[in-house]
Amino acid sequence: QATVAAFAASEGHAHPRVVELPKTEEGLGFNIMGGKEQNSPIYISRVIPGGVADRHGGLKRGDQLLSVNGVSVEGEQHERAVELLKAAQGSVKLVVRYTPRVLEEMEARFEKLRSARRRQHH
Repeated sequence: QATVAAFAASEGHAHPRVVELPKTEEGLGFNIMGGKEQNSPIYISRVIPGGVADRHGGLKRGDQLLSVNGVSVEGEQHERAVELLKAAQGSVKLVVRYTPRVLEEMEARFEKLRSARRRQHH
């Protein structure tokens, strides 16, 4: 049973989940990557250890961000998602879907870009 679920998740068929985080002075405790300008979904690239999201336990690295407080961020620019997260008051309701393969592909692509840039400097 577990392997079927893992396979479904890796194929991007994971069910969306709703995660509600309290908005505090310390921020939400996660980083996002991706966006329309990078030709990529927006997703959680890091959950900061000990931060709000980590303590809450609902978010994981590799979660694709689908909406923020009811506003879809699918196909949106990175900045739009950042603005929505910053604008949230009291608490922020996120709809996410676990898509680790997307994260792996994106990070591989960024790594290629980084190494290509490094080569150009020499």
